[in-house]
Amino acid sequence: MSNKTRWLAIGGAVVVGVALMSAQQTGALWSKSVAVDAGSIHSGILDLSVGQGGTTNYPFSALAGANLMPGAYAQAPVTIYNSGNVLMKYRLQNAAQSNAAVPLELTVSTVGSESACPAQGDPAGATQLYAGAMIGAQAPAAPDWRTVQPGASEVLCLRGTVGAAAAPSASTTATFTFAAESR
Repeated sequence: MSNKTRWLAIGGAVVVGVALMSAQQTGALWSKSVAVDAGSIHSGILDLSVGQGGTTNYPFSALAGANLMPGAYAQAPVTIYNSGNVLMKYRLQNAAQSNAAVPLELTVSTVGSESACPAQGDPAGATQLYAGAMIGAQAPAAPDWRTVQPGASEVLCLRGTVGAAAAPSASTTATFTFAAESR
């Protein structure tokens, strides 16, 4: 073997050695551990129901009105029950109408009892949660929620007022969708 070949072999070995040492020095192993207290998982039944019988699909005929002129309203209470066994957070998630040609304004208030929400007149001891267009109504507005303890209830007073731009001889139906969650 010639000197030139030996020097090339030694030089190549040095380059490979430096490369390996360089790669090992830039590599890193990270290790971190933390002790965490044991958590707990709770389960329960979340069940929102409405109306006198506590149902999940409630025909709210008490809010219906006939031959209402612009400015006139229909008003009725609806009771929200927590039929489950965990704290319930709920809200009126959405209100929709079958006919937008009958613009309705919606007022949602909490009252102490169903009798505090008469068909005519202002509700007694009401706390207003929402006042505005019926379509797209949310009460309370997200991200807020109302809370009801297990086995308890809350009474909402809903008022639908016919808007000034209502088309004559038109009718509409309203659908209220509620959302609920626990904790």
